[in-house]
Formats: sequence, C-alpha cells, structure tokens
Amino acid sequence: MNDLNREIYLVQNPAIGAVILWRFVCGYYENDGKCRQVPFPLLFLVLPIIFRQDLREVIQGTYISSGLQKVSEKLFKNNKADLFCSIHYAADQYKATTLSAISIATKANLIGISIKDATVLPLHSKVATMQSSSESLLKQAAKLGTWCSQLTLYEISVLLKVRF
Repeated sequence: MNDLNREIYLVQNPAIGAVILWRFVCGYYENDGKCRQVPFPLLFLVLPIIFRQDLREVIQGTYISSGLQKVSEKLFKNNKADLFCSIHYAADQYKATTLSAISIATKANLIGISIKDATVLPLHSKVATMQSSSESLLKQAAKLGTWCSQLTLYEISVLLKVRF
C-alpha cells in the first residue's frame, strides 16, 4: 500500500464509515417524529457522498430546512452537476467499504436491520461530545439523513442521478 492509499484508508475506512452510516440513520429516523426506518439500499449512497469533500462542503453550506433539492440546485447552478452524476459510479466503488461499515455498525449495536422489510433503524441516538475532524462528517451525515427522510426513493434517485 503506497502512502496515498494509506492516507485515504485512514480517513475513508469501514470503522469511520460505520459511525457515519449510524448518524445518517439517526438523522433519517428522528426527523419528523414518525421514526421511519431507512430503506437498506439508501445506505450505499451515504459514504460516496460524505467522503467527498466537495459534496460535503455543499451540504454543510446548505440550511437543513432547504433540503436535498437545494443542494441539487446549487450544484447545477454552479456547473458542478458532474458531482451528482458521479455518485452512482462511486457507490459501486464503495460497495465493499459500505458492506464492511454496515457489518461493523450492526456488531457494535449502532444500527439494526429488519430482514422482514429490508430497513435499518438506529439502536442508539445519543452522540458523545467530540472535538475531532470526524465531527463534521457526522453532522453532514445526519443532515443528509434528515433530507432523505423527506423524500421517496424515487425522488432521491432522480435528484442524485442514481439507480437503486
């Protein structure tokens, strides 16, 4: 493993991915008080979005009340639509990392998966106070989860230019 790959792995590894997925699930689940569970396929979009600094910065710069539609508008307005168009390809590249992160999150009792209807729910919702570079990742993941909870899978696929 060369130095660049090692650096990438230190930041984009399944353990961090597990916590990011958990915060996404918490944001989705807790949004409107209806405690809706996350459709399992949606988890495969989280890491390719949150691990991309340019997408994360757009998410960070968008009010939570604005929603995912506003993020899409910002990217198309600033001629950065290719960022969204690359999510589907990136999701395929991150598939193994996402599966490992899901495994870690379930073994750590952060999330539970319903085999009956292929949905995911958080088993814990409290976040310990952190002062680290990962804190921003977790905040943006929860925000993304909140936005996705307001949309159907079809609407998400249209906005993000992905297929489930």
